[in-house]
Amino acid sequence: MKAYTVTEINRYLKRLVMADPILNHVSVEGEISNFTRHTSGHCYFTLKDESSRISCVLFARNFAAHHKTLKNGDKVHAKGQISIYERDGKYQLYVAEIENIGLGALYAQFEALKLKLAQMGYFDEKLKKKIPEMPSNIGVITSPTGAAIQDIKSVATRRAAYSKLFIYPVRVQGEFSSHEIVKAIQYFNQKYPVDVILLARGGGSIEELWSFNEEIVAQAIFESRIPIITGIGHETDYTISDFVSDLRAPTPSAAAEVAVKSKDEIQIVINKTLQNMALNVNQRVALMRLKLDRFSEKALIKSCYSQMDSMKDQINRLGKSNQQTVKANLSLKKSNLLGMGNMLQSLSPLNTLERGYGIVQKEGGLALAKNIHPGDQLNIRLTDGILEANVLNVQLLGDEGGNNGNKKN
Repeated sequence: MKAYTVTEINRYLKRLVMADPILNHVSVEGEISNFTRHTSGHCYFTLKDESSRISCVLFARNFAAHHKTLKNGDKVHAKGQISIYERDGKYQLYVAEIENIGLGALYAQFEALKLKLAQMGYFDEKLKKKIPEMPSNIGVITSPTGAAIQDIKSVATRRAAYSKLFIYPVRVQGEFSSHEIVKAIQYFNQKYPVDVILLARGGGSIEELWSFNEEIVAQAIFESRIPIITGIGHETDYTISDFVSDLRAPTPSAAAEVAVKSKDEIQIVINKTLQNMALNVNQRVALMRLKLDRFSEKALIKSCYSQMDSMKDQINRLGKSNQQTVKANLSLKKSNLLGMGNMLQSLSPLNTLERGYGIVQKEGGLALAKNIHPGDQLNIRLTDGILEANVLNVQLLGDEGGNNGNKKN
């Protein structure tokens, strides 16, 4: 049997495939994944459904005219021919036309969960925790066998030896991987607290990154008391975890660089701190010197005179206020005295004399009829003088019919 070269086999299979009338002009329905546009303008992506996938290429001449908005998650009808790339022995769909027919199922789930969590406040910038400047202990949640952990170790070792990495190994894709990630976050929060957590994995399709789009992972990140930095996939990859985390880095290496300050960066922080300390000390000294200057002899004399002037003003104000108070009190008392004088004047017996009455007095006192006898001498005071009189007869009030028993002779 003749031995064929690999190239000959691949070339033979290519001719067979290209001769098939169905594969030569076929339309394939699927969801775009791993979409990449090369600098040449050619686009490479995968079409997938629930159980299979096929590699596709869309050359620049076909992309430029109508398909500038293609992206991962789009559900499309791709028309073209199936052929084999001889160098790799890989068959792929060479797309001539492509029609976007909607959003793929996974991306629809992604957008729905993103909207739900946004409305719940999971993405609120005000709730994000501050990343520590120089963490001593860093928790790392990632696959123990992937490239991400090696990148993180390399960056941490190169930038600063003072930071210790505590690695919690988890599966980062596949069934139950999201539950392992949640358990790891809870472990660092409850049993082994660290200064910051790195949640990382390398790049991949939306299916491979889906563990980081699960709601239970988003909730664990949101509820974590420890700040979390995500470094998931490539720079263009975004997951729900990235939106919830306290800081999103484009790659695992970038996440490590954010968490671990380099020696130069630490020196800059130290220098800035020393400058601030020196500035604060100088300001404090200047303030104390200003306060000390206030206690100089000239300043004290000036302060004393100032206080004396202030006290003089206060005394003058009090003096004027007291004078006004005394005048007001005197005026009130004078008014009260005049009122009382007028009242006494109205009650004075002299006013009665002016109306034609007289006052009968006996030996300097008021005279009563029952104490007066004939022959007694009385003084009668009138309004304009005093009369001297001798009593001839005394008639008491209440006598009836000239009762001589009450009559004094």
